[in-house]
Amino acid sequence: MKALYYVFFAIHLLSIAGLVILLIMQGGKAIKVLPKGFVHTGLTALVAGLVMVGIRPSLHHQNAALYPSLNYGIIAAKLGVLVIILVIAFKNAKAATISRGTWIALLGLIVINIGLAGSLK
Repeated sequence: MKALYYVFFAIHLLSIAGLVILLIMQGGKAIKVLPKGFVHTGLTALVAGLVMVGIRPSLHHQNAALYPSLNYGIIAAKLGVLVIILVIAFKNAKAATISRGTWIALLGLIVINIGLAGSLK
């Protein structure tokens, strides 16, 4: 179970890093577009995160010192932020361009999500 947890942890980290990279690649361009893989990368991060939350209680029961109980309030906040990111992405997926404000909002929400992850222990 521990190995499976860390596999999904790596998938989740790579997916969030992919979201950041896909947005930063648009940073220097005058006309910003939402990259094709953005929605799929966000969905991958969502599924990997949900699987990690599902696996974690069994790890906690095996070794409570190494895997403390989760703060489900922070998990809910992370889920909410990721759902907002996905809603914005779905709304702009077919658009030819996205505004600078939308781009900044997406990048800001991802940074907030990373900050919330840093507060999980």
